[in-house]
Amino acid sequence: MNINPLTGQRISEKRPVDKSKSAAPTTSFFDLLTDRLEPGEEAQALAASEPTTTGPQVPAELRLTGLSVSENTIELLESFSQALGDLHLTAGDLQPLIEALEGGTTTLLDIKEQLPQGDPLAQLIDRVATISVIEAEKYRRGDYH
Repeated sequence: MNINPLTGQRISEKRPVDKSKSAAPTTSFFDLLTDRLEPGEEAQALAASEPTTTGPQVPAELRLTGLSVSENTIELLESFSQALGDLHLTAGDLQPLIEALEGGTTTLLDIKEQLPQGDPLAQLIDRVATISVIEAEKYRRGDYH
C-alpha cells in the first residue's frame, strides 16, 4: 500500500470495485420502509382479540373522588405522625386529627363499596382505610397517651 502525503497530488492507483461481491442486499429502501410500517403477526393477533374490560364501567367522577379522599387521608396520616412527634401536644390536642381521620375512613369505605372487587383503586382505598382505622384505634385505646 502506498501512502502519499496530502499535498494536493492525485493518487493514480485506483482499484476496480467488484460489484458481484458486494455485501449490501438488493432490497430497496421502499421495501424496507413498508416492512417496518406494517404491523407484525403479534400486533395483528392482539388487535383481533376482544377487549379485556368485561366488568362494569366505573364513573370517572367516582374514581376522582376516591383518589382525592385517599390523598387527603394520607395527608391526615402524615399530619398525625408529625403531631405525635411534637412533645408539646397533649393527647387531647390530637382529637381533631383523629376525628378527621375517622370521617375520611368512612367516606373511603363508602366509595370502596361502589367499586368492583378487583379494581386497583379499591385495593388502594382498602390499604389507606386499614392504616387509618389502626391509627385511630391505637389512639382510642390509649397507646399515645
